[in-house]
Amino acid sequence: MYRLPSGSIWYLTHVLPLTFMVFNLLTNFVAVMYADSSVIGRLLTVSEYTSKEDIMYCTICQCDVPLRCWHCDICNVCILTRDHHCTFSTTCVGHYNRRYFLWFLLYLSAASFYEIILIGYYTYCKVTIKFSDLVVLVPFQSIITGFHLTVGQIFVVLLTLNLIAVTMSSLLLIYHLDKVRKGLVSHEKQESSYDFGLMRNLETVFGEKWYITWISPFIISKLPYNGIDWQSHVDQYKTK
Repeated sequence: MYRLPSGSIWYLTHVLPLTFMVFNLLTNFVAVMYADSSVIGRLLTVSEYTSKEDIMYCTICQCDVPLRCWHCDICNVCILTRDHHCTFSTTCVGHYNRRYFLWFLLYLSAASFYEIILIGYYTYCKVTIKFSDLVVLVPFQSIITGFHLTVGQIFVVLLTLNLIAVTMSSLLLIYHLDKVRKGLVSHEKQESSYDFGLMRNLETVFGEKWYITWISPFIISKLPYNGIDWQSHVDQYKTK
């Protein structure tokens, strides 16, 4: 198997971007799981709201919850600015981990696309794929005709998995970025009272340093809102 010489310009051209993408993919994924957006341990006082009508009571959590806070039946807790429950990370995406979820999707789609290019080029140059190798994509047919793993089938599976990954992650990224652009979460309709304009909407999700948060999840970017006192910010925005 051919390998690029270590330290060569072409070696670094591929290794450095891939390392950067995989690092951000994994670290943002871990951040999604451990950045807590639940109401647990957060003191919600009446003074934080514009009016008492903004307070809801969750009978399951047995506590007051603010606007844009929904209960997750899977996590069994209320989540601040809850967007959805991510099955892949087994946690809810909410106020404090939405940033990491979006960057995770970006780097997953980018890394998968890059892998398709690399694997596709290597397959074109070094591997002969026969039409019969495609049978690996039809498990029941493989059982009937017998399963004999070939090099061509391995590369067919690799290309297929990466194609599925880049397609799904790209579609999810486009969907959720559109929600961010409109100041929405998945529970809300197309018209939102929380649309503060594109730049402010980006800050609401990615923080004050939104333009550099793509570099690393370890970059501290303070969110302008606490995920609790939403109504006062809506009123402030309307008076501008």
